[in-house]
Amino acid sequence: MRTKIFVILLFSALTSAHAQTGAASGDVRTIKADVMPTQATVKFNAQRIKTLSNSTVAAKQGKPQWDVYANTPLSDEVKKQLYPQLSKYVLNYGQQAAVNVLLDWVQSSIKFTSRAKRQTSNAKLTNRPLYPEEMLYYLNGDSEDFAILFSRIVRDLLGLDVVLVNYAAKVDGKSFNHMATAILFTDDVPGDAITIGERRYVIADPAYQGAPVGRTHPHCDNSTATIIRLKQ
Repeated sequence: MRTKIFVILLFSALTSAHAQTGAASGDVRTIKADVMPTQATVKFNAQRIKTLSNSTVAAKQGKPQWDVYANTPLSDEVKKQLYPQLSKYVLNYGQQAAVNVLLDWVQSSIKFTSRAKRQTSNAKLTNRPLYPEEMLYYLNGDSEDFAILFSRIVRDLLGLDVVLVNYAAKVDGKSFNHMATAILFTDDVPGDAITIGERRYVIADPAYQGAPVGRTHPHCDNSTATIIRLKQ
C-alpha cells in the first residue's frame, strides 16, 4: 500500500506542471474533517460536473446500477489534486488505520441528505445516485452516495478490493434502506464482516458517522445484505 501511495505522490510531482485545466470555469471546494487534520482543496471543472449531472444510467430490474456509478473514475484533473493531498495523511499507516482516516474524512466532511431532500434543495439533481466526482462537488448525499465515493477513493488510493453492501430493513414499521462498503484487507483487521467465497470483507460504513472500520449500522443485518461487486 505504501508503495502505491509513494507512486501517486511522485507521479503528481512529475506531472503537476503539465496538468491540464478544463476550458470551463471551475469551482473550488475545501473538504475538511471535523476534528482530524485531514483536508483537501480541489478545483472542479464546472462543465464536467454539468455533463455528469446530465448522465443517468438506466435502472436494472427496478434498482440503480450502483456498480456503474462506483466504477466511474474521477477525472485526471481531480485525481491529480485530491490524491496527493490525502496520501500524506495515510502514508505511514497500516491498512486499518489508513482506512479509518479516510472513513473519518468522508463521514465528517460531507453532509448526509436524503435523496428527497437533496432534490428539493437542488432541482438540477435527478433521482439517482451521484457519481464520485459529483459527491465531492456537492458535498451532500445519502448512504449510497457516501458508499460509492468511499469505494472509489479506497480502491484508487490504497489499492484494496471493495464491495458495496446494500441493506433493506424495517424500522418501526417503516422501510430502512442503507448502503455501506466492505473491504478485503490483506492485514488482519477485526470487526464485523461478510464472507464472499473464502474471503473476508470487513464492513466500513462512510454514512454511519463516527463508526470505525468493522462496525455495522445497528439497523443493518449483514446476513441478509445484497453484495455489489466492483472493478478493482
